[in-house]
Amino acid sequence: MPAPMADTQTNEPAAPPTTDQRFAALELLLQQLVLVLECEPTFTADALRAWSTLARQRMAATRSTDPGTLQALAQLQQRVLT
Repeated sequence: MPAPMADTQTNEPAAPPTTDQRFAALELLLQQLVLVLECEPTFTADALRAWSTLARQRMAATRSTDPGTLQALAQLQQRVLT
């Protein structure tokens, strides 16, 4: 498992994601997958990886998702999309 991401406020390692945060990350990845499938006629794993990374970066920048869920999403992306 990848090392925990650093907290953007303190630069301290974040606590491991909770089970609820992991489920939320799965839901986010599935939402992104569905959006890419609907919008990309030539869907590829690279397209999903790029879109998911961009979406995760925007969620972090806007703080629209809690950091633990974003950490779980990053870990899920690494496991599934690499």
